[in-house]
Amino acid sequence: MYFFKPIILRFLLIYIIFLPLALAATEIDFTRFLMNYSLEESTEDSDSFFGTQGPARLIVARSNTNMNLKIHLNNNEIIIDKTMNGEEIIELPISLIEQNIIKVSLQGVYKDKFTLRIKQSGKVNLNVISRIHFNTNVTDFSRTKEFFNKLGFEKLSGAPETNTLAMAEAIGIETPTKYDGSKGGEPGGYLLHAELLGKNNFKGGVIDVIEFTIPRNDEKPYQFMNQIGMISASLITSNIKADYEYMLSIGINFLASPKTLSDGRRFAIFQDPDGTFYKLVEGMEKTDEFNKTYIYEIGEVTFNVTDIERSEAWYKMFGFKTIKRLTNNENIETSRGLGFSENIVNKSIFMQHQEDQSRLEFIKWIKPYENSKPYSIPINHPGIHRIAFATTNIEDDVRQLKLQGVEFISDITPCCSGPNSSSSIVAFYDPDGIIVELAEIPFFARIFFPIILWFRGLVN
Repeated sequence: MYFFKPIILRFLLIYIIFLPLALAATEIDFTRFLMNYSLEESTEDSDSFFGTQGPARLIVARSNTNMNLKIHLNNNEIIIDKTMNGEEIIELPISLIEQNIIKVSLQGVYKDKFTLRIKQSGKVNLNVISRIHFNTNVTDFSRTKEFFNKLGFEKLSGAPETNTLAMAEAIGIETPTKYDGSKGGEPGGYLLHAELLGKNNFKGGVIDVIEFTIPRNDEKPYQFMNQIGMISASLITSNIKADYEYMLSIGINFLASPKTLSDGRRFAIFQDPDGTFYKLVEGMEKTDEFNKTYIYEIGEVTFNVTDIERSEAWYKMFGFKTIKRLTNNENIETSRGLGFSENIVNKSIFMQHQEDQSRLEFIKWIKPYENSKPYSIPINHPGIHRIAFATTNIEDDVRQLKLQGVEFISDITPCCSGPNSSSSIVAFYDPDGIIVELAEIPFFARIFFPIILWFRGLVN
């Protein structure tokens, strides 16, 4: 959805990438079904879930080894009771079909907790080669642009303000809207203003900043750092003290002064003009490069999820590999830095893409616990609402994702100049309902052009 502009040679030299022409299929241990039960009395429950035809494993983690649990899976009865050798974790072989029905019955045990998980292995060979950007929706583009300008961010590219009905539907907008077509594009679609913004030769990628006029959404972004969804993005600095003092002096709101996490990282949470969270993190790299701030890279995008094991396997499909695993028990001072007045406890992992080295962070909050829902469609809610990955074969990737039961928002859609567009996009949900997008780039772009700068040529 972005206009072509001349490319400065030094940008090209920095970002040219040479990627493998073929990738081996990755073995993924999918969580097909997950349910956490906290019981005060006997219960019966039923649900349905996706699987592929073939072997799988049923795993029950129980706190009471005397429990009497009956599971009916596709009319096959499985009984877990005190005869199971007193083991707290039970793993049994099962078989799945495409659409499975499970019924759970627990009797005679009170105030019990247990987790029921069904796992199934599958091979996936997606063509994803990079994180392109994450999308932050705002309510006043000019105000947000000025905010990022003060941090030293620069514009990489603009975007068409209007488009086709198909493009509107591709991001979950119900058409027709009230847009009358007076500014171009198809009547009944969207009207927006957007730019890609980045820093330091766009190291670490860019932010896709969008203000939607039609359809409009003026709701608040996530208000607490433990809500389910893409909660924040990290900006890496070589001098957190200097940047904190400067940003504070120009009126940027911080939750607290810089703190130190239990793993040794120094951080400070701040908010954009709408209240979207960003994390200023002191990096290992020491550089004298300075452009209004010492921020030199866009770092990890942080996802709050309901189950790390499930999310870790799912994002492995897209070429991400776990590089760090943490259990965080933070003191009250550090917890205040995250906006909480009680000691926080969570588990987290960091994943890094094997090609472009972009990073994602996944957090499962234990205390304080939160079970909210992420932003839904349309993809215009203020805050970080969408993350986009580049692929060289979108049709093959969609086929493979559908084989794994991924739910799509729309069909593959030409982007971003109607049926003659040089690219296509498609959006879908991760296991928690967080919105992910694939955008296809031509094969030659893998070899001759950096992904981010190539997006300047999507629309001429």
